[in-house]
Amino acid sequence: MSSDIMNSCADMILANVIEDLAEEDKITKAEARDRLLESKAYNCLYDFDSGLWKEGPDYFIDFFRSIELVD
Repeated sequence: MSSDIMNSCADMILANVIEDLAEEDKITKAEARDRLLESKAYNCLYDFDSGLWKEGPDYFIDFFRSIELVD
């Protein structure tokens, strides 16, 4: 699969998770975006060998929260 497709999938997941995180945590979308962009989970999302780009937003937000608990 091309890196353009994987990147587009990761971008869509990120956009959905920003909205979901903002709603669930009752924070602004900007705050949610910043939390995600500064996380190790974000780096994993764009490491295409991890496979996170194909799992979807629900899986990724769970992954993000599990990483966040460790940090």
